[in-house]
Formats: sequence, C-alpha cells, structure tokens
Amino acid sequence: MNSPKPPSRDPMRRNKPARKENRVSPRFPSHVKTYCQSIPGEDELLWSVKVDEISGEGLRIVSHRRFEPGTVLRIGLIRDKAGLVMARAVHVSQTPEGDWAIGCIFPKKLKEEELRAWLEEER
Repeated sequence: MNSPKPPSRDPMRRNKPARKENRVSPRFPSHVKTYCQSIPGEDELLWSVKVDEISGEGLRIVSHRRFEPGTVLRIGLIRDKAGLVMARAVHVSQTPEGDWAIGCIFPKKLKEEELRAWLEEER
C-alpha cells in the first residue's frame, strides 16, 4: 500500500505561495508580426515585434529591443484594421533566445471589435 508523500521540506518552496491568476480578461495566443515605437518618440525608429498573446487588458510582445517597465509604446497592426494601440510596459524578461518578452497593459480595455481585429490579423 502506497502512503501519500510528505510535504516538501524545501524551505524555499514553502515560502512561495501558489500563483493566482489575476487577469480579468482571457488571453489569446498570437503570432502577429507588427511594429512598435516608444512614446514620446525618443527615436523615430519602428521596432519589429511579435505579439505573443493578447487580451482586452493588454498584450505580451517579443522584441529584439528591450523596453524598460513604464515605457509607453505605440503598437500598430500591419493591415491597420484596428489602427494603433497604446500600451505601457509593466514587466520585461529575457527569452532563452536572447530576445525580450515585454508584458504591457492598455490604458483602457480594448473594445470587442478591436480585440477581434487583432485576432483576425492571424489569418
């Protein structure tokens, strides 16, 4: 008869609470390739980015360029169905490939048709 495993004695594991999902809006995976620019346009360069996931509240982009948390970005669709969106970088981490994953929030929630346009860009 197998007995249940005892709780972990690893003190680091005990001190870490279980991660709770705090997002209000569902996230959708994405592979949209588009561009972004920091605001105010410190430079006039448009940076190529990939939208990794998107929700009505924000998105995560992957970029060769690091944008610091707090940076406001102008992000546009290539086909321009939804126009430009503004988003503020809130967390940044390096990917195993050496790029930067940048989690961003929108100043106001996307309307359903705006989110749909981003999701349709996949096709």
